[in-house]
Order: sequence, then structure tokens, then C-alpha cells
Amino acid sequence: MKKKVAVVLAGIMVVCALTGCGKTQSKYLLDVDYSNYVKLCEYKNIEVDKVVFDVSDDEISEEIEMQMYEYVTYDEVTDRGIESGDSVVLDYKAKLEGIDSEDYSGEQEEIIVGEGFFYPEVEEAIIGMKAGEKKKVELTLTEDFSEEGDEGKTLSLDVTVDEVSEENMPEYNDEFVKENTEYASVDEYNEAIRKELMESKEEEYKSYAVSNIMEYLVSNSTFDSYPEELYTQCEEYFDSEMENSAAMYGMEVEEFLDLLGYDEESRKESILENVNYELVIGAVANQEGIDCTTDEIKKFVEDNFEDFGYESSEEFLKDYTEEDVGYQLVYEKVMDFLYDNAKYVEIDEETYLKQQEEEMAEEYGEEEEEIEFEGDEEEISDETEAEGAE
Repeated sequence: MKKKVAVVLAGIMVVCALTGCGKTQSKYLLDVDYSNYVKLCEYKNIEVDKVVFDVSDDEISEEIEMQMYEYVTYDEVTDRGIESGDSVVLDYKAKLEGIDSEDYSGEQEEIIVGEGFFYPEVEEAIIGMKAGEKKKVELTLTEDFSEEGDEGKTLSLDVTVDEVSEENMPEYNDEFVKENTEYASVDEYNEAIRKELMESKEEEYKSYAVSNIMEYLVSNSTFDSYPEELYTQCEEYFDSEMENSAAMYGMEVEEFLDLLGYDEESRKESILENVNYELVIGAVANQEGIDCTTDEIKKFVEDNFEDFGYESSEEFLKDYTEEDVGYQLVYEKVMDFLYDNAKYVEIDEETYLKQQEEEMAEEYGEEEEEIEFEGDEEEISDETEAEGAE
């Protein structure tokens, strides 16, 4: 699977690597004495939650089911009416309160009947219809299926069924596994999936712990000032992320910032938070003598360029310099050091998930829910708030 280079080498880096010598132990950090800018609180034995977890058979089955959809085929249906689970292509012309509406009209809309991602009244009404048939459906718009201000209004749809197909899911057995994976049996593949899920959870929960450690350090350390070049880099990163995210949703940057609740003051606060984050990383690296060697950089590139979708290490280094990789390795070493030297309080996975749900509910208000309707909330949060790191 091709990895997202931007996420691994750029997404968690607030600034680009800046080379220097003499004032730091690492040429991959900013060429400054970090102790002039930040007085670290005690950064060892920080008490944080550590999630105790396992992978259930149900989780393995769910993962396999999702993967099996890559092998689904659809056969056209002509000898019967639409049934729940069929893939259907629709054209529909809309009248909102009796007036033609392009906003609610559509062409070649593909839906899976019964999934609930289209008007429930339409999904119910087309059951039994065949390709080429038409039907008028009237409904009252609900919050989930209406533009702002249209909830409660009457929508009339002239629906035409263009195509009907049925899903063919291959049987998951030893033969399928042998033909489509590197494994010889269902049992072997299930075990491989279990291992992948365990590694994924371990990474997620480690990231959760490190995030809490860093939040503690930034909140409890004392920051006197900052290098102007660092602030400039963080500001450029923030603005770039906002521009990219706004473009992804077809919005102007100012409109997007306003939707997220940013004004100039909160914008500067976010940038300064990233600055302080970087100062903590540099200060810990300096105090603990954390660095990386050119051999480590070369090994990382050689071991990983294919995973990032490149044909050679030379091609990889056209997009990412050795300094970029060096900063990333130093960054990861600092995170590992903090993680290894923390004091952990074990919590079960159910408690963790409940905490995450409560935090999400507290963090995201009505405005952010509007964004979720248009796109994926997690993606927006990761790509737009520019909070620096994991």
C-alpha cells in the first residue's frame, strides 16, 4: 500500500528542517540555544493514560468484510424489480415547494438501496421498480437531507431508474485467500489481519499518549520568547494548510477560517502553539543529546522509498531532502524518549473510546457539524487545525 508521504514527513512537521552548527547538538534542528527561549518543566515521569487493548474476532471479521468489497462485482438486473442491497442509478428532477430546483435535482446518482445515504422515501418508493420506469415521490425535507433553511419544506421528485445491478460478493475461503493474497489459508490471513490491527491500535494509542505528554509539556513549560524565523515558518505552514483545506471544500480562505471560528487573535494563538511545540522538541533533544546520523537517514530512505511510492531512493530525495528526513528522525526519537520515560496509568479500551467520544462532542459544535455534513470530520480536523503534531 502506498503511504502518504506528506503525512509522515510533512504533516507532523510544523517547520522545515533548518541546518546549523555550534549552538545545538543536531544540525537538523534550528541553529539556536533553545534554553534561551523555553524553560522546560520536568519532562520525565509525566503521568498519562496507557490504553490496554486487544483485537476481537468481530473486529477481524469487520476488517475482512471491508476488504472483501474490493472484490465485489455488479451484474445488471433485468428480470426483476429493485430489491434492498441493489446498486441503482437514478435521474431525478426536483420541485421545492412547487418551484423547479436545480439544487435538489440530479443525474446518474448511484445509490445502494437500503444504506440510507439517499432520501429514505425514495429508497422505499423504488423497491420493485425496473430500469426505465419512472415515479413521482413527495417528501418533507429533514435536517439530514436539506440545504440550510429548507428543513420542513415539501420536495417533489420525478425519479427515473436508469440502471439496476446486484452485488456479487465472492466467498471468503482458502481458495480465495490463495488467489488474492500471499497467504495460504483463511486462518493464516485472519492472523495477519489480527497482527495488523494490533499494530494499528498500538500506534494509535502511543500517539494518544505522546499527544497528552506534549500537551502537558507545552502547558507547564515557561516560554520567554521565540526565534522570528521559527514563527515565520509556523505562520507559513498554518496559512498553507488553511489554503489547501479551503480549496478542498471549494471555499475562500477567509470564509473557511470564519467557519472554523478563527479570527486574527485565535489564528496567532494557533501559530504560537506550534512555535512552542517546536521549542519543546528542540529543548528536549538538546538536553538529552538526541540526534541522528547520516547512516540512519540513508537506511530510512533505502528501507522506505518504495512504501512511499518512489522507484528509487534518488527519486525520493528529489522531493524530500536529507535534512527533512533528519528532522523527522530526531522528532521521532524525542517522541520515543518521552513515551519511554512517562509514568503510565492503565485504562481499558472501552474507557478510552468513551473519553474520545466525550472530547469530540465537547470540541465540535454546530458549525463543525456543518463541515462534517460536507466532508469527513476527522480529515478536516487533521488537515485544517494545524496543531503541529500527532
